[in-house]
Amino acid sequence: MSSLRTLIASALIMIGLSGTARAYDDLVLVFAGCTGRMSAEMEFAWLMSDARSDALQDQRQRFVTLLDAVMPAERARETLNHRIEAKLAHSAMLTTAHFGADERLARLAKQRAEVGVQTCRTLLLEG
Repeated sequence: MSSLRTLIASALIMIGLSGTARAYDDLVLVFAGCTGRMSAEMEFAWLMSDARSDALQDQRQRFVTLLDAVMPAERARETLNHRIEAKLAHSAMLTTAHFGADERLARLAKQRAEVGVQTCRTLLLEG
């Protein structure tokens, strides 16, 4: 009976640890995505001579710092890939939102880009 308890306890610990690892992996991807989005926002602000570019650069740097803090070295390549994909996708949304000929699609792209950035800002406790 004692070995059964040990086996069950071990299984519960392993399940708990795998959940923690999964949450940790998710956090890396969240910060990588936000870093990519904020990079796209910052570069678009530079392109459009937007006065918010300095604030966006600061927010982006804060995400770089957070990402560096949680990213395991062995996942650097995968994380950079995720960050670049998020940046390209967000940049495409901004381009569609500002220069798209289809008004409905431009409006949807603008809304989606705003939601993505606002979600990231919430993580920085900037609401």
